[in-house]
Amino acid sequence: MDKLLTLLSIERQAQEARTLEQSCHILANQIPKLVPVIHALIWIQSPLGSRLQTISGNVVLDEKGPYAIAILDEIKSLSLSDVTEKTETRQNKQTGTYLTFIPLITEQEGYMGGVVLETNAEPSEDQKRLIEELSATCAPIFALQILRKEKGWGNKISAALKINTPKKMAVICALVIAVLFPVRSTITAPVEIVPKNADYLTSGESGLIATVSIEPGAVVKTGDILVELDDTVLKAEMDLAQQTLEMAKASLSRIQRESLTAPEKKSGLSQIESEINEKEIRLSYALKKFENTKIKATRDGIAIFASKDALEGKPVQAGDVLMKLASPEDADLLIKVPVEQMIPLDRTAKVNFFLNVEPTTTREANIKSIGYEASTDEDGLSTYKIKAEINQDTKDPMRIGWQGIAKIKTEWTILGLDILRKPILFFRRISGI
Repeated sequence: MDKLLTLLSIERQAQEARTLEQSCHILANQIPKLVPVIHALIWIQSPLGSRLQTISGNVVLDEKGPYAIAILDEIKSLSLSDVTEKTETRQNKQTGTYLTFIPLITEQEGYMGGVVLETNAEPSEDQKRLIEELSATCAPIFALQILRKEKGWGNKISAALKINTPKKMAVICALVIAVLFPVRSTITAPVEIVPKNADYLTSGESGLIATVSIEPGAVVKTGDILVELDDTVLKAEMDLAQQTLEMAKASLSRIQRESLTAPEKKSGLSQIESEINEKEIRLSYALKKFENTKIKATRDGIAIFASKDALEGKPVQAGDVLMKLASPEDADLLIKVPVEQMIPLDRTAKVNFFLNVEPTTTREANIKSIGYEASTDEDGLSTYKIKAEINQDTKDPMRIGWQGIAKIKTEWTILGLDILRKPILFFRRISGI
C-alpha cells in the first residue's frame, strides 16, 4: 500500500512540474523511494541522438565523463525493438551492477527517452512493474512539456510573422538592401612602428658583455663606444704575443752582434727573422681581437634595444645582434596579418591605423611590400608581414616600438558576404566541406 501511495505522489509531483527539467529531476530523485538503486538516470531521445538529462542524488552529471559515456554506449547498443517493446536488464561486467532500461513512450509521439536504474541486484518483477507504471503515467507529461518547449520557439517565430503585409515587405526589403549593401572587405591586424634602413650592431668577438655605455633610445655619433666585451683573456693573449715578439727581437739583436766575431752564426739569422715575422702577425691578430671588444657606432642615430640590464653579463657569439641604429625621423609601419585573416590585396589598398598611445588619432599609410610567405613570430603566431610607409602629416615624430591596430581596406564586396566570411571559414574548418 505504501508503494502505491508513493507512486501516486510521484505522479502528482510530475504533473505539477512546469518544465521538462523539473519533471526529470522529480522522477530521478523519487524513484529510489520505490526501488533501491545506486543511481537513477533519465535520458532524452532527440533527432540528434540520446542525451542524459538528470541523475539522482546531489550529483553533478558530467556528460563527457567516463560514467556518462558508458551509460550512453549501453543505450545506443539497444535495438529500437528492445527499447520500445519491453523493459531490459543487463549486467555490467566491469562493475557487477545491473542496468535496467525502461522506455518513455506514447502512442502519438513514440519513443521519447527513458529511465535507467543502476542496482546491486536485478530488480524483481514487482519492482519492474512499479517503474513501468510510473513511466507509462509520466510519458504523456513528458510529451506535453516537450511540446510546450518547442511551441515556445514557434510562438516567437509566429509573432514575428504576424506583421501586416506592408510592414512585412518593408522589413524584408530593408534586410535585402542591408545584405546587398556594397562595402570594402577589411583586414584588422596589429601594427608596430619599426626603423627604416636600420644598421644592425653585432658582436665582433665571442665573449661576455662587460658594460653597455648607453641607455635605450640614446642619441649616438659615429665612432662612439657603445658596448664593451670582457677583455681579460684577449688582453692576456695580447701581452703574451708582445712579450714573445720582444724576446725574438732581442735574440736577433744578440746573434747579429755575435756574428761579427763568429761568421758561422749568420746562418741562424734567417730563421729568427721568419719567427719574428710570425710573432708580429700573431701580435697584430691579438691587437685586432682586443680592439673588437669595443663595439662602436657605425652611424649617427638612436640606439634601439630592449634593456641595458638584459645585455650586461650576457654571453654572445661573434656576429650576434646586440642592438639597432636608426634615424628617429625615418620609420615604417610593420603590419602582422594572421594567416586565417589574410585575403587577396595589393599595394593600392588603403591603410588606416591608430596607435595605443593616441587611440583617438587615425593615421594613414601606403603599402610598400607584402610578404609572399608567412613566418612565425616570437609568440608562435604565423603571420604575413606587410611594410607600409607612414604619411607624416604631423611634425611630431612617432617613436620606434609604438604599437597599435591597422585596418586595411581591400576589394569591394557585399555586406552579407563580408559578415559571413569568418563563420563560413569556421564551418568549413570543422566540417571539412
